[in-house]
Amino acid sequence: MNYIRLQNVDLDLPVGRQAFSGFFKPVQKKRTDERVDTSKGPGYVHALRDVTLDIKAGDRVGLIGVNGAGKSTLLRVLAGIYAPTKGRYEANGRISTLFVSGVGMNQNASGRENIFLCSRTLGMSRAEIRAIEQGIVDFAEIGDFIDLPIRTYSAGMKTRLGFAVATAIRPEILLIDEVFGVGDSAFRLRANERIQKVVGQAGILVLATHADATITNFCDLVCWMDKGEVRYFGPAEEGIEAYREATHGAPTKSR
Repeated sequence: MNYIRLQNVDLDLPVGRQAFSGFFKPVQKKRTDERVDTSKGPGYVHALRDVTLDIKAGDRVGLIGVNGAGKSTLLRVLAGIYAPTKGRYEANGRISTLFVSGVGMNQNASGRENIFLCSRTLGMSRAEIRAIEQGIVDFAEIGDFIDLPIRTYSAGMKTRLGFAVATAIRPEILLIDEVFGVGDSAFRLRANERIQKVVGQAGILVLATHADATITNFCDLVCWMDKGEVRYFGPAEEGIEAYREATHGAPTKSR
């Protein structure tokens, strides 16, 4: 059974030189009320505070909140990229991610080589990769660029390729960060159709977005992040209304 569980998770991210001194290793720091602590050493951003979530198979969760609220950071904890400074994280299921353009890809490798590398990272065999490779190439629609280094790609081309890979392997847990605002209208239409197919299968979807329509189309739950904390986790419609009322000062009309 697929699930993601976070219990009382804190995440402190170092800033300055320490942030680039090798692999990120969380360090337990004394809690302060300020989100950025520069009182000692190079400083830490208290990126997440006391986050507790229980996401079960079949859940479709939309992450909402203003820029800097912690949505992307939370997605990276869910993906296992960041280890919590404090608290407990558990996940069961094959995780596929689609974050900003090109993240997780080798910029010097070709698009075709990146299909292989990303798919192998997800635990696929060579035979499984061969079976889905042409479908990924066709969906990405980047032509002869598929055999060129992706450093030569535009942001839109990287997004199309990343999306094609992330959604081709029938992920048990799919994590998406602000993809639906990227690309032309034709791509967004195809992306919507592809996501509808993916989320119709068993598994978990967690996506960060600023678009109410995207939440309405894909999600039954909302997680509202505010200054690194979970302010609301529950039914999507109520969550959107509460968020809009708090940020705009008045309830929104029903959609």
